[in-house]
Amino acid sequence: MDEIETLKAELEQYKIWNIELNAKVEELSDFVENASIPLHWVDENGIILWANQAELDALGFSYDDYVGQPISNFHANPEIISDILTRLINNETLNNYPASLRARDGSLRHVLISSNVLLKDGKFIHTRCFTKDITEIKKEEQRKIAFIAMVSHELKTPLTSLTSYIQILKRRATQEDNGFEINALLRAELQAKKMASMLTDFLSQDKYHEGRMTLDLESFSLTSLIHEIADDLNFVSDKTVEISTDCQEVSVFADREKMGQVLTNLISNAIKNSGDRERVWIQCKKDGQKIRVAVIDQGIGINALDQERLFERFYTVDNDTTFQGEGLGIGLYLVSEILRYHQSSIKVISEKGKGATFYFDLDVQVA
Repeated sequence: MDEIETLKAELEQYKIWNIELNAKVEELSDFVENASIPLHWVDENGIILWANQAELDALGFSYDDYVGQPISNFHANPEIISDILTRLINNETLNNYPASLRARDGSLRHVLISSNVLLKDGKFIHTRCFTKDITEIKKEEQRKIAFIAMVSHELKTPLTSLTSYIQILKRRATQEDNGFEINALLRAELQAKKMASMLTDFLSQDKYHEGRMTLDLESFSLTSLIHEIADDLNFVSDKTVEISTDCQEVSVFADREKMGQVLTNLISNAIKNSGDRERVWIQCKKDGQKIRVAVIDQGIGINALDQERLFERFYTVDNDTTFQGEGLGIGLYLVSEILRYHQSSIKVISEKGKGATFYFDLDVQVA
């Protein structure tokens, strides 16, 4: 009798567990089926096995029109989906892989794909694919690019006139042998040329983004370039740009004009963010065949959240009490891209209220 009662109790317990399990399964099914982010599974042959409602709504397809079809049918770029599938078959994990999907109405949806693979006993079961629609973000980027291109184009004409007036004044100062005016006008002319170069970069920034920018590589003294830019900024700024004594003569093989833009941007930002401090510093450190250049200020600093996005195109810091980057969110993005083209990268070390150090490494040219 006791055994029968025990079995009945166990049976009731199993019933409770089964109800709870079914409830969990129902909750999980609802979670994936009705999640706000598009999800789908694809097999190793690239056939769509399942998609949730958000995925179908994003592209405008019915379940029957979508599931069971090759995923490549919905990708605008065959090379992209081929690369995605190859990477997943090799058991890679994808994070925010950019792609373009074609919707039922023929429009393109720009997306970021994050995906990995479910394996059982080494066998490919299906992908777990999350798709983030960034179409509106891309459109906003294009609007900003168009605006910047328009502004840059409009600025070119008055800048050309300004340069002409500077040259006229420089000739007169030379005739009068006025050393101070000659020096000031030479620096003004240099800054005008740099501004013209920056406008050119603004007009062609999409080339950076799409990997189409070219470099004019040459051998030059990085140390001389650092001193040249520091001297120019010392002349026009109320702050002092100080170069550390460890910046010994070093030559690199790079694009001198663009590396000048990198240094100008970083030092100008350091000056802008140095607060009531009177100095910013440039440090150099040679380590084997690498030279590390650091620009340091002791100003207001950058909080951790902004550091994560500081080098994104069009990203600006909204908080007036912290780091003030370029107003349009382009300057540090261009720094990052120029260095990327030189197989380098820009890094930052900072705490809010404790200043910031921006640094990058370049290969030293061996004599």
